[in-house]
Amino acid sequence: MEARTRLIIGVVLLIGLVFAWAPWITDDYAIDRVVEELGGPEAPFTYLGVDMALKDVPKEVHWLPFGRFVTFPGEAGWFVTFYGDVV
Repeated sequence: MEARTRLIIGVVLLIGLVFAWAPWITDDYAIDRVVEELGGPEAPFTYLGVDMALKDVPKEVHWLPFGRFVTFPGEAGWFVTFYGDVV
């Protein structure tokens, strides 16, 4: 294999790894995106049968390739992609 081809393959793999890691999607950013998608921190949410504001609901963030997965433990979860969309 030609050296130039190896270099191109290496660069493409490196870029793919960086997108899979997505370090610019921090835990706080992921939580903020989900909260905004659901109506803001003061929006009402029924968490495990109790009505409360979104800001009071416990949140967990898990790393997944190409983004972060935000969950309300025992309730629901949303995926925040490497480009900031909430799925």
